Amino acid sequence: MEGMKRKAAVNGRVLHVYLPPSYSGSGRSYPVVYLHDGGEAAFDGINYLEYLFHEGRLPELIFVGIEPRNRLDEYTPWPSSPLVPGKPEFGGAGDRYLEEVALRIKPFIDRECRTLPDREHTGLAGCSLGGLISLRAYYRYSDIFGKIALISASLWYEGVPDYVRREPIPKEETRLFLSVGALEGRYNRNVQRDMADRTRLVHSALLERGVPGDRLKLEIAAEGTHDPMFFARKFTDALQWLFAGEADGYAR
Repeated sequence: MEGMKRKAAVNGRVLHVYLPPSYSGSGRSYPVVYLHDGGEAAFDGINYLEYLFHEGRLPELIFVGIEPRNRLDEYTPWPSSPLVPGKPEFGGAGDRYLEEVALRIKPFIDRECRTLPDREHTGLAGCSLGGLISLRAYYRYSDIFGKIALISASLWYEGVPDYVRREPIPKEETRLFLSVGALEGRYNRNVQRDMADRTRLVHSALLERGVPGDRLKLEIAAEGTHDPMFFARKFTDALQWLFAGEADGYAR
């Protein structure tokens, strides 16, 4: 039996809502993972995810893919100049976007779907710039999102290392997964060529700031590249680590 995918909207924001295979035939509630970029990282690998559900290797999950309006504005935490002259600037409107996700979209999903609404069962995930804004969410909304995945996150973004070094870590115990491919940005001539090194740097800074090692995971894939195929694969790895040992806690 396959899950169901539906379309919804909150204040004009398009959402793609995936309900897992057992949803229609059960009365139980489910953990939720919210994803940027319309949820592509989940939906590109949904057949394999449903296999993991069926085998009991991952609890059945609701996925909510949130469509962006302007990625360069919504997925950046503060303004910055473009990497390439003549391209649009990064708008830095990410805080407004995250407020919408946390305080409007999540309450809507909790009303409309059978969710487990507490932070321990609520995840947030993003790739590339979506990973960058997920890092910001870790600092601003750890009281809402207890599991966060940064897949090939744009940690090259101006000011990120200094931000992580100075920002107090949240008091809530959040599980945080980072991944990057060793080949990402290799042929770029700008700061993106340092993606893997920047991810290592942020990982080290988080540990130095006091994030417990058992709640922080870094994976560097030797042949990983910056593309949807790699994003989908690492997103699956992220879910298995973030929800490790929880599949048996949900009736199937």
